[in-house]
Amino acid sequence: MGKFEYFSGIPEVGIVPLAPHAGPLLRHVYEQEHGRGGFAGAVSHTYHLYPPTNWLPDETRVLDRFAPHWESSLRPLGGTHHALRMMPAEAATDAYRGMAQLIANTTAAMNVTAPRAPMEYFFEHHSATMVFFIHQGSGTLETIFGPIAYAKGDFLIIPKGVTHRFDPAPGPQYYWMYENFAGDPEKSEAPTTGHFITHSRSDYRYPRSLQTLNERGSFEIVSKVDGVYTRRVHPTHPFDVVGWRGDYLPYKFAVEDVRPLVADRSHVPPSGHTIFRLPGCYICIFTVRSVEKEGMWLPFFHKNLDYTETIGFHFGSFFSSGGMSQLGMVTVHPVGLPHGPKPPALKAFMEGRRPEVHHEVGVMADFANPTRISEFALGLSQPDYMASWSPYVSEPTFTHRPDRLAEIRALGERLADARDALRPPAAE
Repeated sequence: MGKFEYFSGIPEVGIVPLAPHAGPLLRHVYEQEHGRGGFAGAVSHTYHLYPPTNWLPDETRVLDRFAPHWESSLRPLGGTHHALRMMPAEAATDAYRGMAQLIANTTAAMNVTAPRAPMEYFFEHHSATMVFFIHQGSGTLETIFGPIAYAKGDFLIIPKGVTHRFDPAPGPQYYWMYENFAGDPEKSEAPTTGHFITHSRSDYRYPRSLQTLNERGSFEIVSKVDGVYTRRVHPTHPFDVVGWRGDYLPYKFAVEDVRPLVADRSHVPPSGHTIFRLPGCYICIFTVRSVEKEGMWLPFFHKNLDYTETIGFHFGSFFSSGGMSQLGMVTVHPVGLPHGPKPPALKAFMEGRRPEVHHEVGVMADFANPTRISEFALGLSQPDYMASWSPYVSEPTFTHRPDRLAEIRALGERLADARDALRPPAAE
């Protein structure tokens, strides 16, 4: 059952036949199928005023330098954590020409863009489905299925092959974009929590209206296939759609609709905040939520032995950073290298200082090993990030003390006695 069919049946908008490939309407409009799995997977049908293949042969050509930073050279991450500054905005650069790759593995990649101009062309990604997160800005995503208005804090899911373009509103724009070359995002669900934690499929907003454009002119579409950009030109507008039906659609999901999993007596690990699962990658969202009352409200020190972790800082003060996070920054923690709370945050926990609320929004995406980092990203890396843990070797709270072992042994005995006191007496 598809992500939309679960709540509303197969969506349809506008003028459509009773069934695909059948009926008198098809003698008057042109049906186009958008399908996955070799005609056996998710599918949608659009119905056009003109044939979708009416391109002008003499105008078709490969573009040599369309998005120079999107195909940046990659190198192994090695054993170094990175904190990446926000990329500088380039004047008059649109969403895709200014796209820059940060990290990638064989099935997924993380990119960033800061568009400053509307797109004068349409775009189709024939090699990947894209998940955008809007860190700054707003605008309209124009698609062949209809428009989707977006704003700060929205996810935009654009399936492979969907014709679209971004029309950003005036003002600063900054988007993180996650590509997946092997599949589409699936809602993450734990076996025992049902369909509505951490969100519901009914929270997905797909296009509900059409803007059928019966226009003649010169309409450029740029497609990306295996890193190659190809330009083609059509004499009629690609949004000449009078109707569509199906469940293979672009859609929006707002961070305000997340209902986070929380626990009073234990720290919920990042996997408990997963919203989308994709091949070679999963995406989590940390949102404003209550603080654990009895458990450790900080993340534990850990080595993630199978995934490279990234976090994009979107809003607030991230609870484990000890005040060092910068909005728009992306941290990259490579597979196997230990990491955890910064010293100021851990010191606050050890001293019994507990906030009432985790006042933050962060997007975490974990990439299966091996993952590589781009030369472009290395140019954004803050050289002092590894030193943010350095108080662990200088502050007296954390450094070596000769009596440390004896202190912990005595504490262990007191805790064991306290646990024994809570046990019911043995039956005689």
